[in-house]
Amino acid sequence: MTDPNKPADDEDFEAFAADYEEHRDALYDLISDYADDKQLDDGLLGAMVLDLAVSLRMIAYANSVEKPSVSGLKMELDRFTKDAEEHARSAKQDAEDFIAEVKATREEGAEPEA
Repeated sequence: MTDPNKPADDEDFEAFAADYEEHRDALYDLISDYADDKQLDDGLLGAMVLDLAVSLRMIAYANSVEKPSVSGLKMELDRFTKDAEEHARSAKQDAEDFIAEVKATREEGAEPEA
């Protein structure tokens, strides 16, 4: 029996994952450069990016259904909350490695990447 959580084609998934990482890194660089140029505080930047993420999810919902509704949008935002919580849980699991990388990067005199 096949695993229902495993992608049907590993090559397709690997290609998707590579594209995802490429776009994620490019967006991270754009946002980081903007924040550096405007001297934005890291905490403020995080809040702004979260605000954008929620807004983009709302727009994506409205554009993806024929008849958007308040209840449908609320359900989509509930899904977004669940996705964000899962992402935060995953980040917590990687916290030890992340902090070790930050410390090592600081010792080298470079700035860490998220």
